[in-house]
Amino acid sequence: MTIAQMEDYVRDRFSVGLHEFIRQKVEVESLYDYEVANSLNIHGVQIGKLRRAFRISKGNGFARRFEGRYGKGAMNTFKEIIHKRENTLADAARHFGFSREYARQIYKKVYGRPYTKVFREKSIARKHKILNAKMKSKRLKPLMKVMEKMRSLGFSPCISNDGPSFTIIANGYKLGFRCTSRPIHLRCKKRYYRISQGTGSNGHHDFLICLCGNNANTIHYVIPRHAMPKYGVYLIPEAGPCESKYAKFKEAWHLLTHENQTKEVS
Repeated sequence: MTIAQMEDYVRDRFSVGLHEFIRQKVEVESLYDYEVANSLNIHGVQIGKLRRAFRISKGNGFARRFEGRYGKGAMNTFKEIIHKRENTLADAARHFGFSREYARQIYKKVYGRPYTKVFREKSIARKHKILNAKMKSKRLKPLMKVMEKMRSLGFSPCISNDGPSFTIIANGYKLGFRCTSRPIHLRCKKRYYRISQGTGSNGHHDFLICLCGNNANTIHYVIPRHAMPKYGVYLIPEAGPCESKYAKFKEAWHLLTHENQTKEVS
């Protein structure tokens, strides 16, 4: 059968052109070349040549077989599950009752690429979502105030959330952050602020930024890692250099400049 004869046959029987007929059967119905050829009583090789001439991709019968086994609309359900940012291949596998490895194979057959890159993008998106939620927390207002303070002093700080707590990055230094607004009043009239070190933070930060007080009465301490006690410290904002060895770290933002990068603070 010539192309002209096939064109006439398809138009008379299906009321569409040959190109549209093949496109519908291959791209929409996911039929293979031999299945399209059977409906026209010709050889599959002829359909293959026509399909390539019309620049129509080879039919993917996997989706049809998948729906034949798991029900009509199963492929769309699989795609909807995977497209949700919070879901993974394990969620799709659990829904249909097959293994995660088979879900991985299905994804590659459907999309023509491995799931690894998509999984990485989803992980980053989830981390950003968690970070944004934390940033909206009332407990982070002190951190935002410290960021504003640093910017006003000419620093360009950014926040990292790789570990269990936030880390401020500035001038190549990793800065831990602790704050407390409630002083401890002992027998003397001075206010003590208890600052905890935090689990395992001593080896991960170059400095610890401590914010004591609230509103207009806030005091910042910039304490080097080696000067910070293992289990925390009591800070006295009113104390002078002769009364507290931590007084020299009060508002000591100059320690974060490059001029002090090689200096040790005792």
